[in-house]
Parts: sequence; structure tokens; C-alpha cells
Amino acid sequence: MKQDFIDALRRHVAEALRQQDGEYVRGAIKIVDAHNLCFTSLPHQGTDESQDIHALSDLVRIDPDTMRHEPNEGRIQSIANQHFHSR
Repeated sequence: MKQDFIDALRRHVAEALRQQDGEYVRGAIKIVDAHNLCFTSLPHQGTDESQDIHALSDLVRIDPDTMRHEPNEGRIQSIANQHFHSR
């Protein structure tokens, strides 16, 4: 389940990046339901972790080879860990 969440959030971040029209990353992603892999994009929102909203700029990194934005695997993994604790 955790890996499914990671894969789904990575795809959502990548799609949000494809929709960007400038060099600055804007918007945010709200995790509506982590267990059912439901996300929504918010065009003009910053991070509010108490509401499970993450600024897109916090979810990406610059690839040093291509100098393009890409999903930040470490940050996505960290968010997944918050939602899917090992018991």
C-alpha cells in the first residue's frame, strides 16, 4: 500500500510539473485520502501540513544533469512514512 502511494504521488507531481508554464514551480498538492490514492491540485497554495497540503516546490528537486525539475523521491518517501506507519 505504501509503495502504491509513493508511485501515485510521484505520478501526480510529475503531471503537475508538465502543466507548469514557467521556470518557477507554483501550486500545491492536497492529499485528500492517502489510502485510496486521492490527490487534488491547488493552483495558488503553499504548504500547510496540518491540512495535508504540500507546495509543489517542496515536492520537487532540480536534476543536476538536465537542470529540470523532477519529483523529489526523498520528500515523497517522507510523506509516505507519515501516512503509513509500520506497526
